[in-house]
Amino acid sequence: MTDLTASVAQASVPEALEIFSLIFGGCCSNVWALEAILKTHPGSGTFLTFSQFIFVTLQNLSKFTEWPQDKTESGKGKGKSWLPRLKKREVPIRRWLGQVALYLGISLLNNYAFGLKIPMTVHIIFRSGGLCVSMLTSYFVAGKRYSRAQILAGLMITVGIVLATLSAPSRRSAAVTTSATAPTSERSWAPTEYAAGIAVLMLALLLSSLLGLFQEETYRRYGKAWQEGLFYSHLLSIPFFLPFYPTLISTFKSYAVSPPTALFTLPTKSPAEVAMYYRTSPTYKIQPSSPMPGYKVQIPSALLALAINVTTQGLCIRGVNRLTARVSSTTVNLVLTVRKAVSLGISVWYYGSGLTPGLAAGGTMVLRKSRFRLGARLRAQRSCLSRNGPLFLCLGPIANFQSP
Repeated sequence: MTDLTASVAQASVPEALEIFSLIFGGCCSNVWALEAILKTHPGSGTFLTFSQFIFVTLQNLSKFTEWPQDKTESGKGKGKSWLPRLKKREVPIRRWLGQVALYLGISLLNNYAFGLKIPMTVHIIFRSGGLCVSMLTSYFVAGKRYSRAQILAGLMITVGIVLATLSAPSRRSAAVTTSATAPTSERSWAPTEYAAGIAVLMLALLLSSLLGLFQEETYRRYGKAWQEGLFYSHLLSIPFFLPFYPTLISTFKSYAVSPPTALFTLPTKSPAEVAMYYRTSPTYKIQPSSPMPGYKVQIPSALLALAINVTTQGLCIRGVNRLTARVSSTTVNLVLTVRKAVSLGISVWYYGSGLTPGLAAGGTMVLRKSRFRLGARLRAQRSCLSRNGPLFLCLGPIANFQSP
């Protein structure tokens, strides 16, 4: 039995590596593409959310639909129907509707905060506070209890978030117009709008913690149906975007007229004619005798960034959902906090997102206390693994859905 358990643990390691690759590769790339879009179209949060929901739904549609066969009176099939239908669900649809209401609200609130001049650095650090908010919600709603060390870590994380929030850059660094036509000079930092953005993020954190408890109870009752949850949480959310139709259309039009980006060049001549533009020799490299005519294939830069964003979002969400179906909510929050630290570094290094001393100090407090909790968790997991426990059982019980 010991050898069998050890084999299960070893077989789980490649899956763990795949999950972490999806989270750190997909989520960090997603944040990079997101900031590229928001620098030119800071008011397009709703359109981004809608695009991501459409992409994830289409990506998983084939797994949860079937083409039933028409039946004759004798009971024999006479070919597949032209009308597909959804497969039988493991979880009742009313359960997914509750998750949809929370998840859609969280996604819209988080993206809407960008339109209220919340810098990416503050956004990342603030959302890292999901750990302490989750602890408070679990304490008052689910009756969970925590040690003094856990409470101290949560308090320090909260202090770090407050410090980072109060130390935000005085102006946003975006140097282009918004999708709503407002010039940069009119989008200077405003305390009232910034405070509203912080309130939006606080509400999103609260809803996220409630969603966690809701999803944890769903998994406890019906099993680890993470793929079904991923599909229905996005599919059932799409009709709720109907009131935003005018905004979605106007944002798409603004994306379509963004500066073009060349993808590649297609030759306009036949292969024989193209060859005439080059001289070849066994001893010399191929050199063009004159510029070769060609047709540049271009795409609006905002649409290219959008394609990267929705693709990486699909990878990111897949990794997070696979993780939440296997580990505890504490472990999920810690992994996502480390991921956000990487995203914060990318934002500061690549985009120069206005790092201030207070912002750096607050971010350090959040990440160091998260690392402290992560270290304690890993020590317990190593003790479990030393007793030949399966990897994902050592990581913890089933967890809740988390927005990455």
